[in-house]
Amino acid sequence: MKSHTPGPWLVNFEQNKFDSRRSKVQVVDGSSASLNNGGLPLVLANVNAMPFNDESVPLANAHLIASAPDLLAALERLAHPMADDDDLDYARAVIAKAKGQL
Repeated sequence: MKSHTPGPWLVNFEQNKFDSRRSKVQVVDGSSASLNNGGLPLVLANVNAMPFNDESVPLANAHLIASAPDLLAALERLAHPMADDDDLDYARAVIAKAKGQL
């Protein structure tokens, strides 16, 4: 199996410029190499905002997509036979990130 783009993945969205007909929410590669690529980071996903009246649903979808590498890491830690309370705390923090609460 090929590897995915490692995290962090970031949500790229300008809330003060939201227009449901034209706006899109992007999930981008948050690595320094990508972010320092002439201002054009690698776009991993575009979340369409057109069918929604406000940004809340597409933004929530983008946060869930952007947390994918962290969710995978949390599951791997919890699945380890030596998982402990720190791993559970990490998993809870990742869940909060996936919900856009961090």
